[in-house]
Amino acid sequence: MKIRLIAPFAIALATAAHAHDGHDHAASEAAGKVGAEYMVMEISAEEAAKAPFLRGLALLHNFEYDRAAEAFREAQAADPDFVMAYWGEAMTYNHPLWEQQDREKALEVLARLDGTREGRLAKTRTQREAMWLDAVETLYGKGTKEERDFLYLAKMRALLASDPADIDARAFTGLAILGTAHGGRQIPLYMEAAGLLEPGFMTHEMHPGILHYLIHSYDDPVHAPLGARMAERYALVAPDAGHAQHMVSHIFHALGDWEASERANTLADAVVDRQRAVAGRPPSDCGHYNEWLVYSKLQQGKDASDIISRCRLQAIAAIERGSDQKLGFSAASSYGNIALWNGVVTGNWPEELPITGDGFLLTRFDMATAKLLSNRSDIATASEALGEMRAIAEDIEAALAAEQPLNTYIMPWVTRQLSQGEAVVALASGDTSRGLSLLEAAGAAEANLPEVFGPPPMVMPSYEMLGLHLLEQGRANDAAEAFRKALELAPGRKISVDGLAKAYAAMN
Repeated sequence: MKIRLIAPFAIALATAAHAHDGHDHAASEAAGKVGAEYMVMEISAEEAAKAPFLRGLALLHNFEYDRAAEAFREAQAADPDFVMAYWGEAMTYNHPLWEQQDREKALEVLARLDGTREGRLAKTRTQREAMWLDAVETLYGKGTKEERDFLYLAKMRALLASDPADIDARAFTGLAILGTAHGGRQIPLYMEAAGLLEPGFMTHEMHPGILHYLIHSYDDPVHAPLGARMAERYALVAPDAGHAQHMVSHIFHALGDWEASERANTLADAVVDRQRAVAGRPPSDCGHYNEWLVYSKLQQGKDASDIISRCRLQAIAAIERGSDQKLGFSAASSYGNIALWNGVVTGNWPEELPITGDGFLLTRFDMATAKLLSNRSDIATASEALGEMRAIAEDIEAALAAEQPLNTYIMPWVTRQLSQGEAVVALASGDTSRGLSLLEAAGAAEANLPEVFGPPPMVMPSYEMLGLHLLEQGRANDAAEAFRKALELAPGRKISVDGLAKAYAAMN
């Protein structure tokens, strides 16, 4: 088969065109360009159900879950007994890489097809449909979430083995492998997924699922160069899927290519804002894509204060509306992230937010962290802030058990932030030796946690903070080593890059 190659600079040209040619992009959005033209799954359905199903399948691969569910329901309306349309909608409630699953909602979808597993199986029109249905029934069947993830993977391996040319079976099997890495990235599993997905890239180089899941497999600093091939293509495949536009920045971020990351997230935010406008909603300056956009701008030394200021207004509005969930992600939690990053880089720390009651725990933890870091030379205020952080951390742990029992990501990093806080207080008290020792231990502990994608969970990684203090002590060689360790974990961070340059200059 002839493989079409895309030049490395193609995505730069394409994204620039999208950024400056609103008419062309608006036309593509009207056509719903989300990668549906690359969907080749063989299905047995009424003709009117095929197009919405394939669009839903592409959106599912793009993690555009709400839009995918709508498309699958459209297919159900056109063909009420079309099993795969219910399979697809049920799949939108499983978010393996986000440690999220709504089993009850998924089972409600399957129950609309038929009230029993046997009745649903009887409606399948091909053996292939029966295998897909069996897999999703297993995903939401008996056992714990972790147990079901492994049982589902076994079903997907069997589905792929029965037809290795089925590109969607290959894509979803790769994703299922990634979904068994409970508790964070496990490199062997991620490389296993990459090994299974790579043959699909050779035969279907523009398939959104193959591209998406390979990017996830490779979005760490060591493997990111392998993901550059996918990043060249993915944004072109689905220009009207905000998540696809954002996903390529996972590779750019791991490579420390901040200009490309800024461009990708600008486009992702623009896609979402256009969709919000269609729905009669105002644009947003908070949210995941804006967070990565601000981070990439700060790493280039650019001013992100306009985005941060507008997000602050949206955060205050979210706080005034209140929240039933103590851990609910909102404009407030988004503002906490970007305001802290800005404070670390510029020294312009966030003002307090009008939070009352016991909600918005993550934002409150961020604000207490800002209080700690902005008062690193004031022992009384730093100690008070650390006490606040500890109290909020206890509430976060309790809320996780109640609201997000599957989440294994938040608490380890909250604990690491507390450990760094102990070092900050020790340094503020004048106990430099103990403070530096605590920072060294904190950095090592952070390095031993599973590799993360995206901005570091620590507002300022401990090795980076250690390097800054060592520079102040005149220990240039030790500072350079600390900055090198920081850059291994977070390539291209401006503070670490600048600090390393200062350490080298002092050594010479």
